[in-house]
Amino acid sequence: MNRLKYKGYSGSVNYSEPDKVFFGKIEGIEGLVNYEGESVKELTAAFHEAVNDYIIFCEDNGIKPDKSYTGIFNVRIAPATHKEIASIAAEESISINSFVKKALAEAVNNFYLSKSNKVISKRYPTPSENEVIALQEPEAGYGSKEVLRVTIPSKDFSFAKELFERLGWSLL
Repeated sequence: MNRLKYKGYSGSVNYSEPDKVFFGKIEGIEGLVNYEGESVKELTAAFHEAVNDYIIFCEDNGIKPDKSYTGIFNVRIAPATHKEIASIAAEESISINSFVKKALAEAVNNFYLSKSNKVISKRYPTPSENEVIALQEPEAGYGSKEVLRVTIPSKDFSFAKELFERLGWSLL
């Protein structure tokens, strides 16, 4: 699905054939804020206006503008998958919850890394929580690659990614 992004907010993009209009709503907030336009340009402008109005409304009413998440959600999986997860977690001496948290964190990191086309094949170990693996590109002609494992707090991941890219390194 297409998304609009502005000031850290994401908005949906839909089209109504009978009305000949694009429409959407701001995602990830407690309230319901819609916008529409007859063209992509109008829809984008309406989305920006909706975000700005939402931020002002929240400030005026002392409301925290972002949707709050508890960090708790249920996932239904096949019993066989549940059994495999339990087996792997036991083998690693961690809880199922820790295994799932680690797997989800890695999936999210890999999603964003793959979007930047900086992912290199998974022949190296997967990073653990708060860990990044960077591949240092050698000088031309050396023919080998150095692997550097760096532990970084999650809140600093964006900074580290930018730093490594400026150094010409690819993240794994």
